[in-house]
Amino acid sequence: MKQPFTKFFAILFIGLLIFLIYLCLTVGVNEISNILNRLNLRDYMSYYAMAIMAVFLSVLFYSMSWNKLMETLGIKIGLKKVYLYCWLGVFVDSVIPFETVSGEITRAFFVQRETNEQPGKIVASIVAHRIILTFITLSSLIISSILLIITYGVSISIIYPLVTLILCSVTLLILLLLVSLRKGIAEKIIDPILDFIVSLSKGRINLPETRSMIYMNLQCFYNDFRHLSGRRWRLILAMLYNFLAWLLHLSVFFLTFYAINFPEISSKIYETIIVYSINMALQTSPISLAPGLIEIVTMNLYALLGFNMAISGTATLFIRVATFWLPVIFGGIIAQWVGVKNLLTQTVKATSTC
Repeated sequence: MKQPFTKFFAILFIGLLIFLIYLCLTVGVNEISNILNRLNLRDYMSYYAMAIMAVFLSVLFYSMSWNKLMETLGIKIGLKKVYLYCWLGVFVDSVIPFETVSGEITRAFFVQRETNEQPGKIVASIVAHRIILTFITLSSLIISSILLIITYGVSISIIYPLVTLILCSVTLLILLLLVSLRKGIAEKIIDPILDFIVSLSKGRINLPETRSMIYMNLQCFYNDFRHLSGRRWRLILAMLYNFLAWLLHLSVFFLTFYAINFPEISSKIYETIIVYSINMALQTSPISLAPGLIEIVTMNLYALLGFNMAISGTATLFIRVATFWLPVIFGGIIAQWVGVKNLLTQTVKATSTC
């Protein structure tokens, strides 16, 4: 447990150090000090406290979205536990470099352990939840890209990476929908993977028994996914909860600028949405960037849209403290509280073989 997670935490701190060095070299320590010295401590504490509260509320609505999907499938676990498991998922996603996949494995494990439901039923709720999140992220990214082209006339060198992000998100969404709606596709993917794993096990895995168990859960998954697709209003409500989570997370960006004494952010709504949408896409895309690089990209996006480098760099630092380091710390506390050391070790092994 200690060895892999020490390595992951070391990577996170190295990413933070890289960004701090970049910030000092591009902006200068004096510029950052001037911004910090001009802060009104009372206003800073008020606005930043609201930003932190928005992070907690964002995870709450994210949890409510998933809980609504599980309730539709008859999985009754309670919002309190769903909320804790979502925080654990966020924590695992942060410390294991398999964005969203490792967290979803963690959430599925806990719900299955708590309810003893068929894994296929739980996976159906998680896949549906993932599709909703991907759709919202993709929509905001497309709108942001259009705003960049029409309003700011950005160079083609900026548009190409955005197009790549959009194509990756579209591909992921299509694959999720195809695998979820067409049973034969999943079987064609599973069979060669299973044969390969069995060949490596050298007889330790019973192929017919394992195949039978997987196919049974696969059938359960398809039945429940089709059931979800027929419950239109519950899906709309789950999407609404997820959209509110998106808005609350977006508000962290605005509140952080107010906290560092930059009220002009209220007139830069489009710019903030653009930066936020690209930031989220970089974190949830199949080609997500590592910590440190995300901060550098975010800071330069603000500068590209006309923000002062010192302001954008300082704001980016505080935004990442609220949206990344806070979840790492709070999720880590929950992980220790519920005693998931063995689970996290298994998650590391599971995601390492994916």
